[in-house]
Amino acid sequence: MQILTAPCYECGAEAVLEGLCSRCYQNKHPLVQVRSPLSLIACRRCGAVRTSDGWIKLQTFSSDPDKITDRQIEILLEQETNILGLEVETSYVEEKKLDRVTHIRLNVSGKSHSSLPTHDESYPLEIRFEFSTCASCTMMSGGYHEAILQVRADDRILTETEEDVIHGLVTDLTIAEYGNDARAFVIETSRDKYGLDFKVGSEHLCRRIADQLESGFLAQRKENYKLIGQDRGGKKKYRITILIRLQRFSQNDFVLVEGTPCQVVSMGKGGLGCYNLLDGCSFTINQKSSKWRSLEFLAEASERRQYMIVSKVQNQPIQLMDSVTFEMHEIDSSVFLSNVAAGDTIYALSYSGRILPLPS
Repeated sequence: MQILTAPCYECGAEAVLEGLCSRCYQNKHPLVQVRSPLSLIACRRCGAVRTSDGWIKLQTFSSDPDKITDRQIEILLEQETNILGLEVETSYVEEKKLDRVTHIRLNVSGKSHSSLPTHDESYPLEIRFEFSTCASCTMMSGGYHEAILQVRADDRILTETEEDVIHGLVTDLTIAEYGNDARAFVIETSRDKYGLDFKVGSEHLCRRIADQLESGFLAQRKENYKLIGQDRGGKKKYRITILIRLQRFSQNDFVLVEGTPCQVVSMGKGGLGCYNLLDGCSFTINQKSSKWRSLEFLAEASERRQYMIVSKVQNQPIQLMDSVTFEMHEIDSSVFLSNVAAGDTIYALSYSGRILPLPS
């Protein structure tokens, strides 16, 4: 006995779902819902897109206007496209671009129902561009900043290497916070004889930078709040100044640890790496170590001198010649110079009448 199926009540074809054929079901149950035209309000300074939930940053930086526009349209479509189907994938192609109007075609692939195969849909859309200024850029242009970060060094100027590291850290952390914090910006960077100053939009960002500098340079830290006014509700507003003071010594400088001359070979979160110039051993101390309290600055890295090994004979003193003054010196043969020979060049520190070789 043949079982007859009811026809589609729309077109008369064989019904497969809810009295409809697959085509009519798909027509009545589109994969997405999106209106046209769409208004795209973008920040004229940073390119952020305004949505009902606020401004959305582009997250990535680009100088290519076409890439910026593509990302802005993607953000708009993510906000304005209502997904109705299953396993939906979307893409778009630009069809025509005018001054402030762009025509695109939104291509969609997916299922209207789990029992139906995947099909494609296409929607012509008109994007109308408008321009404004986002909250972050408004604050930046107005000089808004919640915090000031000051970086100094104890009784010396910052080295060029330290300045490069600090600038790189500030840049990297600002980029990392971009998009998550509307105030993640630095409105001004200045340098004077004392060190570096950064005016930071966000106190949170300023603290993150200060934390990294404090641990990375084993630095001292001080904080101070200053009353700068009141908000509309009468609540007092404060601005924080964080001072990061680097140690008197930096990497490759010379220090005394419990009276023993050492060279600083590393500085960071793991502590202060030192090389003992008397016995050639390496060790690490941190700010909680008892040895830290005995730490004294001895000399800058520039105080090292270059020497040429004139003679190295077993059981004989090693003869060195100063490469600048040509003075001759002798050091005990037991000094840890097993990997060098006559004619080689080494660096050493002159301390208390002794020539102390440095690690190669």
